Amino acid sequence: MIYIGSFLLFLLLLIPLGRKKKRIRIGYAVLAAIFFCGALFVCILAGAKGTLYFAPTEDAQTSAGRFLDYCVTDNEEAAMEMLSSEEPLFVTFKDAGETEKYIFNTLRQSLSYRLDGTAAMNGTHASVPATVTYLNLSSLSPDLSDKVNSLLKDKVENSRKAEVFDENNEYRPNVLNMLYEEAVVGILQTPDKYLEESSFDLEMDYKDGEWKIAPNAALKLALAGGSNSGANLASNVRSEVLGELTYIPKIYTIEENAPRGPKPNPDKYGTAEDPMEIVKLVESNPNLTAGKKCFFDPNAKFIHIKQEYYCDETILCYTWRELFNGHACTFAEVYIADPSQFRRKFSQDMYGSPIQKYASELSKESNAVLAMNGDFYKFRAEGMTVYQRQLYRFNPYKLELCHVNSKGDLLFTYAGELDSKETAEQYIQDNDVLFTLAFGPVLVANGQPHESSGSYLLGQVNETYSRSVLARGEPNHYLLMTINHGYNAPTATIAQTREIMVQKGVTDAYVLDGGQTAEIIMQHKVLNHIDFDAERAVSDILYFATALPEEENQ
Repeated sequence: MIYIGSFLLFLLLLIPLGRKKKRIRIGYAVLAAIFFCGALFVCILAGAKGTLYFAPTEDAQTSAGRFLDYCVTDNEEAAMEMLSSEEPLFVTFKDAGETEKYIFNTLRQSLSYRLDGTAAMNGTHASVPATVTYLNLSSLSPDLSDKVNSLLKDKVENSRKAEVFDENNEYRPNVLNMLYEEAVVGILQTPDKYLEESSFDLEMDYKDGEWKIAPNAALKLALAGGSNSGANLASNVRSEVLGELTYIPKIYTIEENAPRGPKPNPDKYGTAEDPMEIVKLVESNPNLTAGKKCFFDPNAKFIHIKQEYYCDETILCYTWRELFNGHACTFAEVYIADPSQFRRKFSQDMYGSPIQKYASELSKESNAVLAMNGDFYKFRAEGMTVYQRQLYRFNPYKLELCHVNSKGDLLFTYAGELDSKETAEQYIQDNDVLFTLAFGPVLVANGQPHESSGSYLLGQVNETYSRSVLARGEPNHYLLMTINHGYNAPTATIAQTREIMVQKGVTDAYVLDGGQTAEIIMQHKVLNHIDFDAERAVSDILYFATALPEEENQ
């Protein structure tokens, strides 16, 4: 078009020359030729350099600002009209879920920009230095993971297990989606933490009388929240967060002052005739047994073929009878999920009750899965009695005491160590003691045998008697034992009883009231051979309970 225009202009200059006797003056001809050549040179130069001959509607700087205004105000249609090509610029989420749409809307609302200088011109091309601030979606994942795990922990703790887990013990998808959505909304209430700046040159081309934007990788990256995955980014964030979830088991606890535990499911009791069934039972419940030494020996000299057990997800216990070092021993091994399942019960749930009951009766009243006798505190005045954190009796000077704290630990103090009531109360507070047993002596402390005086006040330590022992391995792992007469086997001295506990490898062991009081009870039935073949009414028992609420223990 420019070449033709120049040629026509050249012809117009020749017209007046032809009107005068059809003679062409040399001067005019030379001038026209020079003009034409100059115009032609300019046209050639314009073609090579892109010189503009028609002014655009606005300069490049203004067009750059207008385009970025459209971007940050979510005017996608207007921004797309300013592009030099039809390639996609904005992330689309046509098929995205509501949470993903929320993320992208937050991204759009977070966008801002500034122009960092004037346009640099190079013919029909211009570039404007700019900085775009955007929500970096990739940076959300760590905090989202923490938030979802926190919400999930609360959900697990405060819901029925069936509401959170399916029959395969997997999280229900609807629960995870709900918590993920809650986490996203919570995190993005303060999006400034996740903002990032990207500085680059906004590239522009002059086309059809106006400046058009030529999107480069940096611009696309900023508008997409810092990721090349585009519309898939929000879904990828979801997959990353939910794929890295830590398994959070449902933790069941029993209220500290509850008078009884939840009722166990009678269908979860069983018997095993093959000792390897017990081994398999232990191995199949790693949530309770993993990392803990098993005291049960399938090669033991069993007195009875059958072993009895109870198992749900909060407690595994089993009992057996064996000849150990020539003594007839009844053992019960217990694994619990939470220390609150190890409990003490007083008759009538009060200190000093004049009513005494059989241990099997107290077991039934407390919904015990497994129970054993306590120290029979009501029978004697010596010792120290703590019940539900309250100090009732203080006369500990000659006894070794066993204190059970809120973690289920067995803590020992020795004669003369607690020299005043004030010292005892401070010890209870400092060690979070729930209840204290006063009989003894201590057999094993911190994995080491403990030898007491041969004149220890209780238990006729040097004579053979039926014995009752509470022992502990790792946290939430216990071993109970009675030694009784029968089966052509003698009862035991304290030294002989200690040796059994040492050989079993327990961490701590303490003697409870023996003789006719020594009992281990399961399903409210006494398992061991009782002295005089009859239960003795007592004031208290120790017991282990399931923590599963009855409505869930089906």
